[in-house]
Amino acid sequence: MQKPSVKKNYIYNLAYQMLAVIIPLMIQPYIARVLGAGEVGAFSYTTAITGYFALVGNLGIATYGQLRVAAFRNDRKVVSQIFWELAILRLLLMTGAAAIFLLFIRFVARPEYKTLYLVLIVQIFASAIDIAWLLQGFEEFRKIVLRNTLIKIVSIVLIFAFVKKQSDIYIYALIMNGSTLLGNASIWFFTPSLVDRVPLRRLDLKRHLRSCIIYFIPTIATTFYLSLDKQMIKWFTETSVENGYYEFAQRIEQMAVTVVTSLSIVTMPRMANLFNLNQVDRLRNRLEQTIRFILLVAVPMCMGLMSVSDYLVPLYLGPGFERSAALLKIFSLLIIVVGLNNAVGKQVLMPVGRQKEYNMSVILGAFVNFGLNLLMIPRFFAMGAVTASVAAETSILLAFIYFSRDYVRLSWILRASVRYLIAGLAMAGVIVLSRRWITVSWKGLLIQVVGGGIIYVVTVLLLRDAFALEMLAIIKRNLPSVKKRGGE
Repeated sequence: MQKPSVKKNYIYNLAYQMLAVIIPLMIQPYIARVLGAGEVGAFSYTTAITGYFALVGNLGIATYGQLRVAAFRNDRKVVSQIFWELAILRLLLMTGAAAIFLLFIRFVARPEYKTLYLVLIVQIFASAIDIAWLLQGFEEFRKIVLRNTLIKIVSIVLIFAFVKKQSDIYIYALIMNGSTLLGNASIWFFTPSLVDRVPLRRLDLKRHLRSCIIYFIPTIATTFYLSLDKQMIKWFTETSVENGYYEFAQRIEQMAVTVVTSLSIVTMPRMANLFNLNQVDRLRNRLEQTIRFILLVAVPMCMGLMSVSDYLVPLYLGPGFERSAALLKIFSLLIIVVGLNNAVGKQVLMPVGRQKEYNMSVILGAFVNFGLNLLMIPRFFAMGAVTASVAAETSILLAFIYFSRDYVRLSWILRASVRYLIAGLAMAGVIVLSRRWITVSWKGLLIQVVGGGIIYVVTVLLLRDAFALEMLAIIKRNLPSVKKRGGE
């Protein structure tokens, strides 16, 4: 099978990953005004709890399955065996998770959340039939995107049509999770072209359990500390409002993070192939290119969000959400940190088989997050949770770099980031100074974003950054062919 273009797959996967974030962002201003911070906070809290049950059902199958399919994608018989074993294993595990979740609703859940939890069981059903990992292993991201785009658009229409008041929170939850269910179900139409049917008697589900558990450890650790923030905010504040502020700021940050992390998801199978072929120099070169790309894109996003958050949040969410702007300024640091985490973790540690070191790093982050949450949330509420998240991700990054020091070093990353940081500071300085004569409006925000972007690009080029100049040269080379096709 011919390998798809990494550039095209990056675009397709970026679109796929952003769909899961962009839909909430498109409807967020409407939802903020209709449901309010309290109801959105309740939805955020219950979704996080439900996610734990879906997590247990996944058992690391998504990451493990993607890597196994990538390793054997030229052998249809082997891939078919792997696919059906993992798909059935996941279905059985999710069935058990759904049964336990129903017991949780019946005997443990708080009365005011029980109805919402019953609606959110759709989230577990959606996870049970999720086989996106199969297409990702084949690097067939285009098929995922095209099928899900229509479903996501329909979900937007349904929300505007049926979510009209605070009590419609249940309809909102059903539409959000129902669209994911339909999107995951639609991917099954592609399986006949990739795998064959395998008799049940030939399937051996047990042989994957140990490996799945190994990949499950970092997944549960990551989900634990990402979801724990919202739960601890709820525990210490005894209100859903702080969770609402946190949720809105996090969604905006996740949109930017998706742009810089999608490349690592696309290249992970390719990096595994390079390692298996013992092409270490090519692996190291591709890693360095990825890190430079992430720094080039993540730094202006981070500093740009910090600079415009006071303008963006009031315009986007409306009055009463000023606290989300303050949270977003700290959250923005994750654009750089998480981007680098994905580059080092998913392009070095996972592909070269250092899963133990990967797990140790993520567990370290979970402990850092939990400890700082205990110290900071009671005093600073959502701001404490955001600060703890940044500290946790930073500790993971440092551990990743330490365990990958034979491929990339911290000193090299710091040297590579200098020009981008200087350009980012110049951009942020201009944006902050422009507040003296630019009013809080969409037009003013657009002027800040465009002007800041121009300042950043010009500064990077004036600093003669080799990677940026190389990308500019590639764009110039491709422009004649684009113009020619346009003229035809």
